Amino acid sequence: MPVTPIPDDLAALRRALDGRYDVERLLATGGMGSVYLGRDTTLDRPVAIKVIAPELAASAALRERFLREARTVARLRHANIVAVYAAGAAERTLYFVMEYVDGESVRQRLERDGAWRGPGAVAALRDLARALAYAHAHGIVHRDVKPENILVERDTGRALLTDFGVAQALAGGDESGRMTATGMVIGSPFYMSPEQAAGERALDGRSDIYSLGLVGYEMLAGAPVVQATSAATAIMKQLTERATALRLRAPDAPPAVADAIDRALEKDPANRWPDASAFADALDAGRSGTPVPPTTVLPAARGPAAADREAMASAPSAARAAGAP
Repeated sequence: MPVTPIPDDLAALRRALDGRYDVERLLATGGMGSVYLGRDTTLDRPVAIKVIAPELAASAALRERFLREARTVARLRHANIVAVYAAGAAERTLYFVMEYVDGESVRQRLERDGAWRGPGAVAALRDLARALAYAHAHGIVHRDVKPENILVERDTGRALLTDFGVAQALAGGDESGRMTATGMVIGSPFYMSPEQAAGERALDGRSDIYSLGLVGYEMLAGAPVVQATSAATAIMKQLTERATALRLRAPDAPPAVADAIDRALEKDPANRWPDASAFADALDAGRSGTPVPPTTVLPAARGPAAADREAMASAPSAARAAGAP
C-alpha cells in the first residue's frame, strides 16, 4: 500500500513527543484525524500515533475531556482492545500513542473480499463482544463501533477494537451528543444505534451491541444494513427501518448466529441482548451448533425480525432452497 510522506507541519507533534517516540510515516487519514507509524525509542517497538484533526482539537474544554478519556481508556487491558500507551496536548495538537497492529481493518477486508464469512468471522465477533463486555464493566461505552475501528492482526487473525473514548471526548460538549461545534457527526451514522441517532446522551452498553450487530450483519451478508447517500438519511433509517432477517441475506450463516445478530439489532434496547457477554455467549453457541444457553433465549416480546424468521419457517423461499432451515 503506498504511503504519504509526513508533512513538515508535524513539527509540533515531534516536539510534543519529546524524543520518546519517533514519527516514521503516515498510515491513514479519516474524519477525526490522522494515524502515523512511530517507534518507541526506549523499548524499540513500533507504535501507532493518532493525531486529532486541528479543527476538532481547538477548544480547551475538548482538550481536557480528551485527556480525561485517554486516562480512563489507558487502564483497559484486554487481548481484543488496542492498548493506549500515552496521550498529550501541546500546541493545539491532541494525540495518543497506542499499540501498533500489523494487519488491516475490517473495512479494508470487506472492500477487498465483499464479505467475511465462516467460523473465523464469528469467532472474531464473539471476541469483540467480549472486549465490549470488559469495557462496559469498566464504565466505558465505545460509541463508535464500525468496521474502520476494528483491526485484524495479519499473523494471528485476532480482531481488536480501537478508538475507545474518542467519540465520547469529541461529542461531550454537544447537546445532542452527535456533533461537534463544527457540525461534524461524531460516530458513524451508518453504525449508530437508534438511541444514539436520536441524540440520547445516556447511552449504555446496549448501544455498542447494536453497532457490533450491524458490523456482524455486514460481514456475513456482504452488504451493510443501512445504505444511504447522506448522514441525515442514514440517521433517519437507523430510527425507522428494521433490518431484514439475516438468514434471508446470508443463508449459509449458522442459523443461531444469524438469530443472535438479529436480536442485537432490535430497535428497542430492552429487546436486545442484556449485555455484551450474553451476545458473545450466543455467538459462541451458534458457531459451535450448540443450543443457546437458557439464560440468553429471546424474550416473549420480540421485534419485527422475528416475523421474517417465522415466514421462512412456514413457506418455501429462495433462502431455504439455498440451505437455510
